[in-house]
Amino acid sequence: MSDPRVYFVNDTTTSSNWGCRGTTRALRSLVESTGATIGDTAYLDDLHHSDRLLTRVPGVTDWMARVAGDVTDARRRTLGALRLTTGGDRREAWKRYESLTSRWDAVPLTVDEYDGAAERVVDGELFAAQRDAIEACDAVVINGEGSVYDRRRKGRVLLFLAYVAAEHLDTPTALVNHTADVSDPVVREAVATVYPLLDDVVFREPRSAEACEAFLPGAVGDHLGADAAFRRRPIEDRDAWASVAEREEYYGVWPDSAAGFDPREPYVCVGGSSIFDRPDRPQYDPEPAYASLCRRLERRVAPVVLTASCPTDARLFRPIADELGLPLIGPRTPVTQAIDVLGNADAYVGGRWHPGIYAATGGTPVVTLTANTYKTAGLVDHLELDAPTFDALALHRHVSEIASLVEEYVDRGEPLRRRLRERADELAELATRNVEALPGEADDRL
Repeated sequence: MSDPRVYFVNDTTTSSNWGCRGTTRALRSLVESTGATIGDTAYLDDLHHSDRLLTRVPGVTDWMARVAGDVTDARRRTLGALRLTTGGDRREAWKRYESLTSRWDAVPLTVDEYDGAAERVVDGELFAAQRDAIEACDAVVINGEGSVYDRRRKGRVLLFLAYVAAEHLDTPTALVNHTADVSDPVVREAVATVYPLLDDVVFREPRSAEACEAFLPGAVGDHLGADAAFRRRPIEDRDAWASVAEREEYYGVWPDSAAGFDPREPYVCVGGSSIFDRPDRPQYDPEPAYASLCRRLERRVAPVVLTASCPTDARLFRPIADELGLPLIGPRTPVTQAIDVLGNADAYVGGRWHPGIYAATGGTPVVTLTANTYKTAGLVDHLELDAPTFDALALHRHVSEIASLVEEYVDRGEPLRRRLRERADELAELATRNVEALPGEADDRL
């Protein structure tokens, strides 16, 4: 097949998240570097809402979208009521919520529902635009990112579309660039059903590859790649960057302020964690612990720069920035500028997958916190750092340990930074594994 047309599924460049925007652009570039053409695109926004996937039914479709949406007032009220029925068990309440809302959703919850829903797709009753795009292209490349865990809708829709494309529309399909946490039995059954049907499955870190070994042929390493974001790089000439970045409020992207950020001086970046987005985890207010951590780092290591890669982190960090007078690099900052900040820092602390990658590409040592899956621990594995991943939901207990590890990394200086840059280069090459299913050869230049 020469110059195949690819249907690129789950484009997250419209997300208010540095990681989503950066990795999608890198993966699209990888696809195109093989000589393939991206003939059509399914954006996350379009996949995320029922009303964009169903044949429109006035009134009913709108109601379904409100109930099935990922973050809505209706969801919060419903979860609150369900927690009363579970004695306050947040995980059980979330599972009941997902089972309830899936009844009115275009995306099937269990494998038993796949064939019936797939027939409706083929007939044009559901996912009509997605069906037409699959049929108009030669291959489907699904950008999995961190979607496949628990019963989250964004993961279920990707698995179901992969199933439809491969099993019912007979189109070569690859699910790549992703983490998969299959501890939930519903997700595990879906993965066990879908993965063997696909032409390729590529994980972005080793823990997912090991967790899914039973569902795929060959050894774990056969399906291990790296996140396309490893192909991004900060500016190499720090003096040249600093001469631009030091201008007043250069990084003060409204409504946040980077006043006081001196890029010529040592600094440590601190980021949030995706675990705080999970409604099925114990309630925890991390703000006091983060404030304590920032104070400790400033006393023992270097000034702190708060990095909010998404709106959730910005809401958490704005009060801390105001209280402590810290610069805050906000989510509206262009990704390339954010990578420069992270890649030139003396260290990065956080439970965000992609900011950790962006930091490592410049040689910045990474101290990880737990995230919404085991992905940050997987990042430590990938970077070959012999270090723990600290519990973000008990951050107050680990402030001293984190500060000590940051101090140790900074003291190790250029030898550690050089090793991390070299490892990031290796992982950038490994990221080409994401497009091996396409007939062309990916450009391995960084």
